[in-house]
Amino acid sequence: MPGPIVHLLVQQRLATALRRSDGSQEFVKLLRGEPCSPYAGFGSMGPDFLFFSLREYGDAIGDLSNFIFEVYDTIAPIIEFVEETIEPVKTAIDDAVSALLPDELEALLADLGSTAGTLGSAMLAKLGEIVTSEVDLFYPFYPKLQQGAPEDEWYWFDFLHYRRTGRFCSTMWRMARDAGDPDLMRYCLGYASHIGTDVVGHPYVNSIVGGPYRGHWHRHKLVENWIDAWARRHYDDPASFMGCLRIGPEDVPRPNSIAGSYYSRLCEFPDKRLPDKLSELFVAAQRETYGDIPHPPDFNPDDVDAAYRLWIRWFERATSIGDALAPTPPPPPGAAAGALVTGYANEISSIWSGAGSGGGGGGGFSIWGIFAAIADFIRRVLETIVKTIEYIIDHIEDILLLPLTEALRLIRWLVYQVHLGLWQIYDEARFALVLGGYLFPDERDLAKLPWAEAFVNAGNAHMTGGPAAAFSTYPRKRQAYALLGQTEIHLVYPATLRERPSAEPCPLPHFGVYPDVMIDAHTGDPKADAFFFCEQPYPPDPSDTSPAFTHNVERDTWSGPQLGSALPFSARLISEMLDDLPNFNLDGDRGYGFLTWRLDGVGPTDPPVSPAPIESNPVNVNYGPTV
Repeated sequence: MPGPIVHLLVQQRLATALRRSDGSQEFVKLLRGEPCSPYAGFGSMGPDFLFFSLREYGDAIGDLSNFIFEVYDTIAPIIEFVEETIEPVKTAIDDAVSALLPDELEALLADLGSTAGTLGSAMLAKLGEIVTSEVDLFYPFYPKLQQGAPEDEWYWFDFLHYRRTGRFCSTMWRMARDAGDPDLMRYCLGYASHIGTDVVGHPYVNSIVGGPYRGHWHRHKLVENWIDAWARRHYDDPASFMGCLRIGPEDVPRPNSIAGSYYSRLCEFPDKRLPDKLSELFVAAQRETYGDIPHPPDFNPDDVDAAYRLWIRWFERATSIGDALAPTPPPPPGAAAGALVTGYANEISSIWSGAGSGGGGGGGFSIWGIFAAIADFIRRVLETIVKTIEYIIDHIEDILLLPLTEALRLIRWLVYQVHLGLWQIYDEARFALVLGGYLFPDERDLAKLPWAEAFVNAGNAHMTGGPAAAFSTYPRKRQAYALLGQTEIHLVYPATLRERPSAEPCPLPHFGVYPDVMIDAHTGDPKADAFFFCEQPYPPDPSDTSPAFTHNVERDTWSGPQLGSALPFSARLISEMLDDLPNFNLDGDRGYGFLTWRLDGVGPTDPPVSPAPIESNPVNVNYGPTV
């Protein structure tokens, strides 16, 4: 992470960036020889797909992914109904009114009300699973590092972000090159772009989150979702994208939204299974890179393929299921229908007595409170739909006595209330799940304040009710967090104490600005090359200003772009260092430019301690020979 959309945006522009680097023609030729290669696209996901490893996360990822799949299964028929089915129904209703066929009109309306009620109730039930249970489905992903567990109990998802990160990719590159396999070589180029994007992108994400993933994993996921949505809107698709996306006649592409982007096709292999040669390469490189140090239980190729298959299933749903657009209001009823309109308004007024607003525009900052408010709003909308249909059926004869033009205007306006109500149910429930981190934001969500500002720019992180993000008080300690009970911590910048010793969140030019600066705005500062060669994170003697220590390099260079933005830095890693990539901590933990580290005094096989050392303050770390 950053999220999959940012990683793909970088990877798809990588060949162009490499053309500007000396000695990169081999890599440019590989990427341009197969511009739609799923090997390169999936490679840009790095180890992130292992978040979907049933082998490691078991019921936790099963529960989370099943919930998300059920949400998409609930959303899809609502989109189809609102976007496609309801228009023929409206036409049939118009015909029945014009032909003065009250029985046919009543049957059409009853079917419309039944369908709308069923779809709306399903959406409410899915939202209600969270509201009533108050279970945070992200809690079980609590990183083992943060818990103080020995490294052989960690998840590979975390291990590959914290241990020999560059060496693993360079090992795969050597194996792929020795085999003379251009597909596997493209995978390695994509993977190297993941490393480059993580090294400079995670500090940017962390500056908004308030700390690294290990202490703020739910908020981290939420912020990445919003950054992905922002980047999707900001960057136009390269010309090569459209051919790679294989847009067909049944597809409904949406140029500025993740839903309807079909980006999963950039990573999709035949039959949605990993090729054997790729899963075998991954496992062979794991065993060679980590075989001499404690590590999580070995994967086999089937384990890697299983994680990919679940991941691609999720990514396909996230990028192919589109969106329902708000219906266009018809002209209001004419004066002749005034009495009927007044009667209708009186019928539904009691439904909305004492109601608050929905959650789409902001408000309070308890996620459970927001979910509950939206659920209440949806219940009232469902009642309104039912009451609207009942009112039309009860007054069919009165409506048909109006002049035809007036009758049609009134019927269209009342049916619009049903159409609008179903869309409101969809949109409010969908946005509640966006705030929970379960779904990507849609394009229109980027206009919703305070969320759309607070989650993409550290300068606005306070807008959801927490303290202001400050460069000088980073990183913040983990907040109290539990599986059950009311919590809003992922929505609010943490107000916890600073985790000492001090560290840099991200370069000052990347702090308090929008994500494009992190993605492609800056080339690196040559002085920041010292990050590659640091011997330890902090000098034992604070008066020692040697560049052998990461924190000294941070302070000496943080006023500039340091390693640069994701795209040029990724190109540089590939063109200059692919054979021996540096071992950066890919989570940007504990600060900017840190290499892979281990806690002082804690060996890789030490058992958990209470309290875990990483929960203490200060958190002292070192660059040991095996990390």
